[in-house]
Amino acid sequence: MYCVGLGSGGLKNVRQRQHYSPDPVQDQRPGFPPELTLLLSCLRWPQRSQDIERIRAAASIRLDWPLFLRLSLHHRVVPLVTHNLHAALGGSPSGDLGDVLAELKQLSTSSAHRALRCLAELRRVVQELQSRGIVVRVLKGLPLAQSVFGDLGLRSAGDIDLLIDEGAILETDRTLRELGYSGSVQVQRFSPRRLQFYRAHWKDVVYDGAGTGFEVDIHWRCFRNSAMPGTGLCATPAGETVSFGGFRVQTLPRTESLLYLCVHGTLDGWLYLKSLADVAAQVSAMSGPELDNLAAQAERYGILPEFTATMVLVRRYLGMDNWSALLLPAGNRAVRGILRYSDRVLVDGGFLAERDSIPIGSTLAFELGLRPALRYRFELLLRVLFRVRMWETVPLPDFLFGLYPLLSPFEWAIHRLRLRWEKPASSGTLAT
Repeated sequence: MYCVGLGSGGLKNVRQRQHYSPDPVQDQRPGFPPELTLLLSCLRWPQRSQDIERIRAAASIRLDWPLFLRLSLHHRVVPLVTHNLHAALGGSPSGDLGDVLAELKQLSTSSAHRALRCLAELRRVVQELQSRGIVVRVLKGLPLAQSVFGDLGLRSAGDIDLLIDEGAILETDRTLRELGYSGSVQVQRFSPRRLQFYRAHWKDVVYDGAGTGFEVDIHWRCFRNSAMPGTGLCATPAGETVSFGGFRVQTLPRTESLLYLCVHGTLDGWLYLKSLADVAAQVSAMSGPELDNLAAQAERYGILPEFTATMVLVRRYLGMDNWSALLLPAGNRAVRGILRYSDRVLVDGGFLAERDSIPIGSTLAFELGLRPALRYRFELLLRVLFRVRMWETVPLPDFLFGLYPLLSPFEWAIHRLRLRWEKPASSGTLAT
């Protein structure tokens, strides 16, 4: 057993715990369609000789190439898939495979251009916030692409996620609106009471930059639920600097950033395999002692179930054997619940499910089951009963703010009917 960087309390807990090896039943991979098998083979990073052989074997059989493209786009992994597929196959394949590679190359080039535009926008936003005295750290995104993959073009650029102090919400909102962004909620119009409630029970505001093509998500906490274990990941004063030439940004320490990805992906049901590939690329380079230390750190933050389930999924989908004896057993209630939910989102959704297609009841039941603590569950209930959407639909005065739970069922029913009316016809899912 390795114990690196553990305090005396951590050592005591480790000594008292029985060690668990990976469960072969838990790690069994379902019968994946060949298109998904090829996709998963292309998500391993860095590629090894056996990965290259696996890609060649998976690409040599008859495939539904349009479906493969859909999977690559849906899971937001086109750049990594393109790079690894070209590296493994080489030459100039003809026929359908050649057409697919050409289209992937074009999509990957567009993604690389978007990453460069994202970097320019990140610089503009961060420097403007810093000029106003707002301390900001960048979550995931471009710093992750730079530090993990060593190339901005290997990871699809998505939203710009920034972490600020909760006391800077209004000044940050003002700054972004002056930069041409509009917020998903109008925090500048909130009364002090509503702003205090929103700050305490939500974690972010999403800003749309219509003229830039990017969204900026402003976070003041890691997770919506303030009682969710792991909130200390974003509260740590420590950090790391990632450089893009002369432009530098602050981000979370590498271990906190990795554990944040594990919890964030868990709460999303690992809807997009991009996040799992991000985690796998980092743990694949870790030694046994480093993984033991990471597991012990996850336990200190109270998120060992999320980290354990993530490691199971990395083994199951990406075939990586890295493991720590300090992880939880297969029979742990929280781990089982996480894996069931990820199966419901990924497998039952045909690996093409959209976020809006997941029933809100399933998501709420999953989050309720993650932790039994009353405060944790009460936080979930508050967000359901005091939805911000209702504040704008029915703008009650502050002295009637407590009546919103009575309106909640009616507003929810009307909103679901409106979504069903506006939702386009489904394009189908991948059969498994």
